Amino acid sequence: MILCYHRINPWYKNDALTVKPEEFKKQINYLISKKFEFVHLKQYISFPNSVQKRKIVITFDDGFEDNFLFAYEILKNLSIPFIIFLTVNFIGTENLLPRYKNKKKDRFLTWNEIIEMSKNGVEIGSHSLTHPALTELKKEDMEKEIINSKKIIEDRISKEVKFFSYPYGVYNKEVIEVVKKAGYEGALVNRKKRMKITQYTIPRVGIYGHNNFFIFKIKIWREFIREKF
Repeated sequence: MILCYHRINPWYKNDALTVKPEEFKKQINYLISKKFEFVHLKQYISFPNSVQKRKIVITFDDGFEDNFLFAYEILKNLSIPFIIFLTVNFIGTENLLPRYKNKKKDRFLTWNEIIEMSKNGVEIGSHSLTHPALTELKKEDMEKEIINSKKIIEDRISKEVKFFSYPYGVYNKEVIEVVKKAGYEGALVNRKKRMKITQYTIPRVGIYGHNNFFIFKIKIWREFIREKF
């Protein structure tokens, strides 16, 4: 299964996107205790269904700096791979998402931080240039968001960007076709009811700050059962 996080930090008690570091550690250690194997996204989608049942991919959307300050340190110490999907035009700037106000705590990653993580095994994917609802854009603008974000990241980290994450989980046939044309090997979206699972609509389980440990475990085992059957 693939888990989707956004932020890991100790600063916010009631922010849905933020999981506290101690809770994140508890969740990861629980998965380790249950014999789940942490793998790269490419490895996960390459496995036949019959052998991927206890394999986990950790993903982060948006590209907040706290991914580097907290998540990276926790996962690096445990030798756990993960992938961060970047909102490219926010990287290295003082731009904030509308829900946040603190330019120090809520800023996005810098390219130096991204390059350091990339050199140490963290995979980097695209989450578009500006985090729009892609289905609401003119085709030309939608193509720029998908294609240019990939090129910019590749130029910065000198590695191929293989995966895309749809902002807001919004997509349609036209968006998927552009993602394919851009050369991505796959794209991710948080699981929806009765969704069609393809290489370009790979489901994830969203893990949020308001999910207590009991809810976390329910989400894990519910997804485990879905994948098993």
